Amino acid sequence: MRHARRLRGCEDGNIFILFALSLPVLLGAAGAMIDYGNAIRIRNAEASVADSTALLVANAETPAAALEAFRLANAQLVRNLGDQSSSGGYRINGAWIDGSNYRVTVSTTMKTMFVHLLPGMAKEMQVDAVTTVNRVAPKYQTAPPTFTQLSPDAADYNRIYVYCYSSDPKRQREPDLGRRGLTPIADNAGTRYDMSSAPTCEEGEAPSFLLRNVRDKRTSPSNWNDTGRQTYNYYTDTKIDNSTLVHTIQMKGSNMGTGEVIDVVKYPILETIICNTQRECTPRSAGGIIADRTNATASVATGSCEKGKFMYYGWEDRPGGDRDYNDIRLVVNCPIPERIADKKLRIVE
Repeated sequence: MRHARRLRGCEDGNIFILFALSLPVLLGAAGAMIDYGNAIRIRNAEASVADSTALLVANAETPAAALEAFRLANAQLVRNLGDQSSSGGYRINGAWIDGSNYRVTVSTTMKTMFVHLLPGMAKEMQVDAVTTVNRVAPKYQTAPPTFTQLSPDAADYNRIYVYCYSSDPKRQREPDLGRRGLTPIADNAGTRYDMSSAPTCEEGEAPSFLLRNVRDKRTSPSNWNDTGRQTYNYYTDTKIDNSTLVHTIQMKGSNMGTGEVIDVVKYPILETIICNTQRECTPRSAGGIIADRTNATASVATGSCEKGKFMYYGWEDRPGGDRDYNDIRLVVNCPIPERIADKKLRIVE
């Protein structure tokens, strides 16, 4: 009691002032353990999801399977940690670092309960988890496609070649620009070609096609192999995205004699349509889905050419021409990769 009366009688009140000033710091320090414990709990759940997502994507063999991994990841986070939409939700990002390593980052923003009471501390903190999976890719070979040629309509001579295009940037810088095994397979003069020499595409390569156009020479066989100013090359360099497994066509065109680059973006030269059956890949007048038209906008396939389906290619042999995309037309079975060695996966981070 004597001490209490002495404390109440203290005129400067320093002890009460110091206590009042230090109370938020004391609460913040004590509560920080709760906030950081919560952050550790969230990070552990994120790490588990990052591990499973990275393994699923690295193991995926179709674009749909790779995309499904991200949907499952978000659903698992919501189930384990609750809906965080009020603070921005969950951010799940994945990318191939190189041809063998895939990295997934999972993050969310956590609102703090106590730690922000400490000087300089924010009311939110970002919690991240990162997983990297190393994949020794399976070995694939892709046999040459089979094809059907539809009736062509052109005064120019057009010949189609098949080749294997590499998705490896190093190969693309080599003298052949990543194009291997260029083999003629069809023309609009009725020539029969031997497909036995067509290339088998290896891992990281996709079957692609070249249209070689010789102006006004369809009825002049002696000029079909001209390489001068009247000859044009149009490549469908097809890349494989390691993450989604989607095949993407990157058209390139040039004059064979002068080297002049042809703007195939401003003047589209190829129509592509994916068909579920070979019968679908016929003109509408014959019961299919290919348009019977002229002066139209070319259709561009947005999906991937998957096993069991067919791809229609319709070329306009002169950029800016009549835009009927039927100067030479092919229906090709989608490439079917054959696995010759299994993949191997391991988490490295």
